[in-house]
Amino acid sequence: MNRNHVLSSLPGWSCLLVLGVLGCKHSVAGLEQDTQEAREQARESAADAKQTLDREVGAFKTQADAKLQELSVSINALKAKAQTDLDGSRQKLEAKLDDTRQQVTQLQVDSSSQWQKTKQDLDQRIAELGQQLNQTLDKAGSSLDQAGDKVERALQPSEHEPKPESK
Repeated sequence: MNRNHVLSSLPGWSCLLVLGVLGCKHSVAGLEQDTQEAREQARESAADAKQTLDREVGAFKTQADAKLQELSVSINALKAKAQTDLDGSRQKLEAKLDDTRQQVTQLQVDSSSQWQKTKQDLDQRIAELGQQLNQTLDKAGSSLDQAGDKVERALQPSEHEPKPESK
């Protein structure tokens, strides 16, 4: 290789070197720009995910509040109904009990046959009072069971609610 050949190719190498350096600068700037765009997309995706989560939580709160309000109304209605029903039944039973007690207190018989008939009537009346009391308690228990069933249904997750995403 002679010196002229080296000198003549020097501008060509210089140009290649300058182009390589400029290419690297543009590659670095391009990578930085791509990185910045990726960061921005990640921020937007995170913001979208947060908004979606906030909407789901808000919808759940609304549904839960509605269920709790429904339960509150049911409980108050049950309380009023049970109180009314039980008070009415209790008053009827107490009246029959007082009437039966008065008959026992005023009991007077003149004959053995009258005694047997009166005793049988009072025994039957006392047994009926016991049955009526049991029926009243069963009815109250049934009302409570129905209320409990209603509470259980209200507490069940809705079928149309979205299922939680698994991570």
